[in-house]
Amino acid sequence: MKKKTLASTILSIIIVSVVILAAGIRSALQPENKDYIQFSNTVTVTDTGIEYEIDPIHFEPIGKKVTFEVEIEEPEGMNTVIIIRIGAPNSKSVVIERIEGSNTAKIKVDDADDKDLYVEFGHEASDSLAPSSYNVKIKLNGSSDALKLHSTPMMLAALLLVFGIYVIVTTNRNESKYDERQLAARGKAAMNALIIVLMCCFTYGCLSMSVKNFPISMYEVGIGSVIVGSTAFAIMCDINDAFFGLSERRSKFLALSWVMGILALFGAGMTFLGLGKFNEITGTGLVVGICFFLLAIELTVKSSIEKKEAADEES
Repeated sequence: MKKKTLASTILSIIIVSVVILAAGIRSALQPENKDYIQFSNTVTVTDTGIEYEIDPIHFEPIGKKVTFEVEIEEPEGMNTVIIIRIGAPNSKSVVIERIEGSNTAKIKVDDADDKDLYVEFGHEASDSLAPSSYNVKIKLNGSSDALKLHSTPMMLAALLLVFGIYVIVTTNRNESKYDERQLAARGKAAMNALIIVLMCCFTYGCLSMSVKNFPISMYEVGIGSVIVGSTAFAIMCDINDAFFGLSERRSKFLALSWVMGILALFGAGMTFLGLGKFNEITGTGLVVGICFFLLAIELTVKSSIEKKEAADEES
């Protein structure tokens, strides 16, 4: 390997390693967030008072400090009182917050200490509010300030790091291993892969603007689009005999793709067995596993076809 090629290979490996490990650590060490809880509550105002019925909402936070974000839509003249209790539904209240009308608020609990929290909602009506039944909409999100280590993104980052280093080393091993036809096919595949990535990002933008509280985050869109585009590039190149060089064999790459696909799918599939929560991290792992699994299948089918063609020529 030439000095220039060796230097570019080492630099590429360092950049890929830093980026992938940084992304993995950032994803693994993250606040333990709860998804938004959205519900409606019927409040009846009578001549003698106000009637409502709602059970306390239970949270299991991690760490000492917890922040609740509350968004309420209610008629003018009605107020909502939020009471937070630690340890049990009937324990002494630690935080009381009053929200007037349709409004938002942030409520902080500084001494949660990994104990269960119970959030109660009460309602008050002014004399100007006519007797009737009213619908109150509430959105509640609780997030802990403590960081929790998730093993899945670290495993995913390690797998991607191994795969990226292998691709870099094999790609830069020989600068003249592709002929003109292969280079033209690789250029066409790269353009098609770029279009696929742009389509994924554009589709996400349209859906996120059209659907309120769209469940897919920018993290999932970013890494998912890159993985899908890279997989499309590899498959299109291999179909046109432009992925591997003139003197390369696909056996090692094929085995690595199967291992990557199986491990990523296994890690994401554990959540469907009740071992963990399905979130943006495990969702990304599922996408990565499916893409590597498809690549492994294509490489296996292509290898079988080539072996059959070679056997027919010999016979």
